[in-house]
Amino acid sequence: MDITHILEAVKQAGKHAKKSFEQGIYKNSESACIEITEKSLNELVIKEDLICENIIISKIKEYNPNANIYSEESSDISKLKNDKSEIKYMIDPLDGTHNYFFGLPYWGICVAVLNSENVSIASIIYVPMMDMLLKCEGIKKPSFILCNNSWNRIYTKPRPVSKSLVCYDNQFYKLGDRAIETYNRISKKCFTTRITGSAVCDAALIATGKINARIWNKTNPYDIAAGMLIVEGAGGRVSDLQGNNINTLSEKVIMCSDAALKDQLVKLI
Repeated sequence: MDITHILEAVKQAGKHAKKSFEQGIYKNSESACIEITEKSLNELVIKEDLICENIIISKIKEYNPNANIYSEESSDISKLKNDKSEIKYMIDPLDGTHNYFFGLPYWGICVAVLNSENVSIASIIYVPMMDMLLKCEGIKKPSFILCNNSWNRIYTKPRPVSKSLVCYDNQFYKLGDRAIETYNRISKKCFTTRITGSAVCDAALIATGKINARIWNKTNPYDIAAGMLIVEGAGGRVSDLQGNNINTLSEKVIMCSDAALKDQLVKLI
């Protein structure tokens, strides 16, 4: 399908977010009159979340005025389960808001197009501070990165768990003791671990062979919808914690570089 309009929307949103980030507008946020909202316990929404969301939704609506659009910041995601529309859009306008707020460059933007079964059929991920724009234009199609105005195919980097860099959930206060126990087991078996705070960035780095896996004990559709297709298009695997196939409604997710690593992680979990 034609995703040119989505690419342009994501690039425009990323340009705005990068400019604001580089200006450091949140450095003195505690004393400045800057729009910051705590939408739930320890979950911030900042002005850039909403601006990027508006840019992307406006561009999609120009192309498809009747589009069903789900976004982290303004949509009732619970309605997605019963939405049988042939085409709908899933947006995370600024994934890694807390990183952005604290001045860490590990954040990104993503859009996925879903079918009637809530399976991603096209995806875009943009990580502005790493200059990474990735796309996959269909199920079982390859994933690409934009480099010097040319789209180059990307591949994951298969490694055994003992040589793998594995990323993990960051919100232990929500996840409980079992998530901590699982992390402890994985950290003893893999080469090293990271807790980065950005699902979008982790997916992009898996797809480009920089890291090997990310595990979610509880996630939301907007965190994984784009990454699932792009990782699979780069040769990776996505499953639940038991190794079963999933769609974007799944909450417990393994996203990794290859089938062998997926099986190893399932056994550890």
